Amino acid sequence: MILTEADTQGITKKIVALSKADSCTVSISGYEDRHIRYAQNMATTNGSPSGVEISVESHFGKRVGSASGNDLSDEGLTALVDASERTAKLAPENPEFLPPLGPQKYGRGTAFSPATQSASSEMLAAAIQPVLQQTQAKNLQASGFLEIGTSFSSFGTSKGLFVYDQETNALHTITARTPDGTGSGWAGTTHHDFSKLDVAAMGSVAIDKAIRSQKPIPLPPGKYTVILEPSAVSDLIGILIGGEFDARAADEGRNFATKKGGGSRLGESVFGKNITIYSDPNDLVVPGSIYSTDGLPTQRTVWIDGGILKNLQCGRYWAQKSGGQPVPGPTTLTMVGGTTSTEAMIKQTKRGLLITRFWYIREVDPQTVLLTGLTRDGVFLIEHGEITKPVQNFRFNESPVAMLNKVTAMGPSVRTYGEESIGIPIAVPTLLVDEFTLSSVSDAV
Repeated sequence: MILTEADTQGITKKIVALSKADSCTVSISGYEDRHIRYAQNMATTNGSPSGVEISVESHFGKRVGSASGNDLSDEGLTALVDASERTAKLAPENPEFLPPLGPQKYGRGTAFSPATQSASSEMLAAAIQPVLQQTQAKNLQASGFLEIGTSFSSFGTSKGLFVYDQETNALHTITARTPDGTGSGWAGTTHHDFSKLDVAAMGSVAIDKAIRSQKPIPLPPGKYTVILEPSAVSDLIGILIGGEFDARAADEGRNFATKKGGGSRLGESVFGKNITIYSDPNDLVVPGSIYSTDGLPTQRTVWIDGGILKNLQCGRYWAQKSGGQPVPGPTTLTMVGGTTSTEAMIKQTKRGLLITRFWYIREVDPQTVLLTGLTRDGVFLIEHGEITKPVQNFRFNESPVAMLNKVTAMGPSVRTYGEESIGIPIAVPTLLVDEFTLSSVSDAV
């Protein structure tokens, strides 16, 4: 269910008027999606789910309680406020509680596309038809998921803050496999504008990789020069920024940004000089939400500039305690790319591997951001500037912190999708990386 800004502002005012707490906050969100899923070269399911949720947080002194529901009636809103206030009165005091914010200044959101909102289920079916025709013609099996959605969110406080934002998203992923089960190819990405999502082109990429990846050879584990395609890069960068770029964790000695002797490494060189990463809610390629936690306005924030750590996420409580300013978490992420094509990277590689993507990534050591995971859906051996053979999958043990100090070439930054990422729009380049640690061989396809 999609509510207008006027609708959500009206509901917010009703809840604030009902509240008997010292202060309160109101979060409202909703969505309308359409999707089609296909497997074995045929559509299997389709649907159009929708929903809405209201959350009320009530404060009595430093006691905090919350309640959520989806009843928009006056009776439902009254019950929701009562439930949150009862919970707050029973809760222990939160020593880190801060009163909600008052009015803020917000930019205009740019992550909404009428073309996505108006796309029909028939248009989704038409979009996947060329993909299914391609896989049938090549005697392959295709499975995939195409989804479009419109969502809104609003946040208000009893101190007068109110913000409303609306976004759209389109997602397509496809896996193509060979009849003998030894070859597998994948492609996928997202876009806020469905009309710019090239579903058929993604099908061609997955098909090509499936055919070329048949009957892979085993290689020994070790440190390899690797070309990481954007999906693989987005997972590693997303995990790094999403979980590790936190000022409090750095100050308390709990992440890679902790300085020896105490404090953070802000202002220090932490990555190679060719690494710049920023967030911008109005980025042309990956626009995002105009507000973040507590209703803080999002703005262009450079996290890494030429390898130097410029900013860390910082919540309101820690900013107050440390004498700094709050830094909202990212709602979008871009790694600045270069001009080297994937073909050029292959030509300059004497011996290495081309890796399509990763999956099942888990953290091994939070202080070094050492991660482990598996390659999937296309690993290829490069010899003397040419792709020569498909290779069996590997388990990797590598830190994105170390990786970003070993990047020797970058392609243009593109919007991409990684299943292990942090759930915000991400644009990253293909990377050529030295000495990437592939720790063991995996027989899985």
